Amino acid sequence: ILLKRATCSSPNNNKETVVTTKDDVHYVPPGQWPATGPKPSKIGVLFYYLSIAFCVVGILMMAKCSYAPHKDRPSILALGSILVVIGFFFLGVSNFIYNREQRKLVEYLQGKIAELMEENRGKGPRSPDS
Repeated sequence: ILLKRATCSSPNNNKETVVTTKDDVHYVPPGQWPATGPKPSKIGVLFYYLSIAFCVVGILMMAKCSYAPHKDRPSILALGSILVVIGFFFLGVSNFIYNREQRKLVEYLQGKIAELMEENRGKGPRSPDS
């Protein structure tokens, strides 16, 4: 952890401020991701919303079968079913992307844990208060 102390040179204020580097996870502002670790992609969220849209449109199309003329029902049912299947396909793609990102994040965190364990291995036993 690199901490740099900088002194404010304003005539009104002679306080020291701590400037931190953004290399460490602990100094990243809330809602942002560290520069060195894996980041989530927006493509998974896009596929999830597309799956919801296709499924809702497909279900609404199939609901139209209840009051459509008898000769139009098979085509409406087929089109609605295809839209729902496309929605499920997009849901599977978004699930695959989410699982891949989750796996990368867990591998990154396990690597950081192993790094910290190696760093603290030679320091001896810790006191119960720490």
